[in-house]
Amino acid sequence: MTSYQIHHLNFLKIAYNNFINREPFTSDRIAEEDVQFIEEFKSLINNFEESKEGTHLQGEDFLDKAFRRYPELAHLIARDLLWFFGGNNLHNMTDDELQKFQQLDEMRFEAEELGEEFDYLNKRAGIFGQN
Repeated sequence: MTSYQIHHLNFLKIAYNNFINREPFTSDRIAEEDVQFIEEFKSLINNFEESKEGTHLQGEDFLDKAFRRYPELAHLIARDLLWFFGGNNLHNMTDDELQKFQQLDEMRFEAEELGEEFDYLNKRAGIFGQN
């Protein structure tokens, strides 16, 4: 697994932990559809860790579902994951975000072509003005 993929796996795990500590997932009477959602979340993380085929499409579909089903919790999902999994998830991003993630990818690809190490989090912070 590349460092780029590890960062995104960590973003998934953070989102999972954030979700399970919020309503409706902390309720004593959790609905079956909410239990199923969390199980799907676990499955996505496990499949990502194991680099299983089809995980990228699973992630795209899952995040789309998360935004539709739990819009009040959408802020708990790192924007990086929307870009990483792409597809319909890109509709949840601003044009400015799309441009910045495109720029970040171009920098990453250039570093890879040159055989250089790419510090994703530092470069991301610089592009997004978080230094």
